[in-house]
This record gives sequence, structure tokens and C-alpha cells, in this order.
Amino acid sequence: MSEKQSINFLRGVPAEEALSRLIPMASEGYEKVIRRYGTDVLQYGHFTGFKPLRDLIGSFHRVDPERVIVGNGGLEVISLFFKSLPRESNIIVEEASYDRVLLDAKCYGHHLIGVKLTPEGIDLNQFRDLANKNAVAAFYGIPFHQNPTGINYTEENRKDVERICREYGIPCVWDICYQALRYDGKTNGSIEVSEWGPILTSSFTKTISPGTKCGYMIVPNHYVGHLSGIIANTRINPNLPTQAFIADFIESRRYDDFVKYLCNLYRPRMEALNTALNSQFPGAFPVAISGGFFAPLTLENISSDKEATFIESAKQAGVGVAAAWDALPPNCKEEKRKKGLFIRLTFPAYEPDKIEWGILSLKETADRLA
Repeated sequence: MSEKQSINFLRGVPAEEALSRLIPMASEGYEKVIRRYGTDVLQYGHFTGFKPLRDLIGSFHRVDPERVIVGNGGLEVISLFFKSLPRESNIIVEEASYDRVLLDAKCYGHHLIGVKLTPEGIDLNQFRDLANKNAVAAFYGIPFHQNPTGINYTEENRKDVERICREYGIPCVWDICYQALRYDGKTNGSIEVSEWGPILTSSFTKTISPGTKCGYMIVPNHYVGHLSGIIANTRINPNLPTQAFIADFIESRRYDDFVKYLCNLYRPRMEALNTALNSQFPGAFPVAISGGFFAPLTLENISSDKEATFIESAKQAGVGVAAAWDALPPNCKEEKRKKGLFIRLTFPAYEPDKIEWGILSLKETADRLA
């Protein structure tokens, strides 16, 4: 008897093939750096991260390495930044964003204000209006393969956002964790960092592995001391052996090769997702996916009273999904709920035929409940 087919669209995990390919490189790399650096990576170290890795990141972004904070994952460094802001600050975010970041911001009492997304980026007129009417402590956005919508900001839109932020004295925080993960044969442009900013944050979670837990943030010079004090009072130092491994992985050029492998691996999966969504749910998502890990889907015929039934029915059919309301700031939820059930789909961990089957099953489940 064949095993019942199933797919879990919930968690954005890398493909098992990618992690298996990484095993010999990680095994060799960790041993190499432990032998090379010895007690320097086994003892307490500087709480802003492993200096050789900070140097590499600084060189890549053309900034002073002293501005680079390296920590235990992208979410940690973002959380430390939120912690460094005055409690109950106003933070402008996209109308749908990374749910864990929004939940973390709320832990510090911050107030989230959503700005509408367009296929080009954010609604600049609304953004300016929000900046004009509110005392805003920061703007947080995901310009490349946005989570969860898949939108890629145009360079013009992104620079306009930065210009408005600078005009109103708002720290502009770009989360660029998906910048290198573009699968359509094109390359995302770089973001220029000047003395004022923008602040950049990123992670090696998706480009290397979740288990390595390493991310970084680049802040203006004048903010380094304040943020460093917050870090020092939150944790002693990050995972130095992992940071040493990543530094060696980058220096050896194996990192670049691995990212190219990932882009080739994930391209047919992305194409299968786009084809299946266009076939089964035309018009139910904002843009064609060109990279990253996620795509959104709005099911117009699934009203709030049908949500639980739909999710359970999909589960019984072998498809794991969940409502993505935690990805929305408070001022955007009511309008979004009126349009139907909003879910987030992940795709890199699955073969194309399984993705196509999963989307078809969602369509059949939705039709049964219409």
C-alpha cells in the first residue's frame, strides 16, 4: 500500500537535499576553524560577534566593520534592535510582514502601523502621511522577495522609502535575508549604506542552514554604543564556532557556490508554484514569485466562519496550512479579513509535483466549502 501523500506549507525550511549536501562541508569547516582558532572561539568573546566574520560582512557592504553586529540568527539581532528602542514606540511595517518580527516587537510594547504594499513596494503616499502624523521610531521592511507576499521592491520605490525616512528622521531597517535567493536567472541589486543608514539586517538561516543560527545587523556609527550596551545586558556572546565556520565558508568561496546550488535547486519548485497558483487561483496573489521562500494566497470564498473547517479539511486531505493573521499589523487586519482567508505558502523544501498536488488539493478543498 502506498503512503498517503502530504505536504506542509507552514514552515519555511530549506530542502533536505541542501542540508545533506552541506554536511561534509560543515563537518570539515567546523573542525578546521576549531583547530585554527582554538580557545578564541571556545572562550567568551566579544558580544558583537566574531571579528573575522564582521570584517567580511563589513567589506561586502562597504562599511566599517565596527558597525556590524553579528548574533544568533536574524530574528535575534532584530529583537535586540527593538529592545534598544524606547518602550511603546511606533514602528511602521508593511501591511503583511514576517509574523515572528511583529510578535517580537509587541513583546516590547511597540505599536505596529501597517502601510499598504503594491507590486512595486510600499504605498509611498500613505507612508509619507503616516510619517507626518505619527512619532515613528523605525520602519521595518523586507525589500527582496518579501515575506509573505513575494513582492520585490523596485529600486526607485526602495530609494524613495529611504529618502522619506531620512527626511523625517526615521531609522529605515531593511531585512535583506532573501536578497541572494533569486531563482529566475536575474540578480537583485545591492543596497548602498551611508553614514545615516539604512540599517541592514540579514541571516544565514536560509542560505546555509537554520541550525547554524547566525544573523547580522549594520547600524549607524552613532548607534553602535547604545545597541552594544543592550546586547551586553541581554547575552554575553554569540555562537563563536558557528561564526568562525561561516567566515571560513565565505572566504573559501564555497558559500557562493552553495548559494548558486540553492538557486538552481529551488528554481523548478518556484516555477511549479507559480504555474499551480496561476492555474488554480488566478488573481488571488499579488505577484509572480521570483525567489525567497514564501508566497501568499487569499481564499475569497473562505469567510471567517469557515476558516477552521477549511484548515481541518485541508489537513485531512494531507495539506498543512494556517491562517496568517499574525503577519498583519492591527490597522490592516479588518480590511484583509473581509477579502477571505489569508494564508502563507512555502515551497523550497518540496519537489515540483508535490507542490502542484498540494495547490490542487487546496483548490478542491476550497471548492467543497464554497
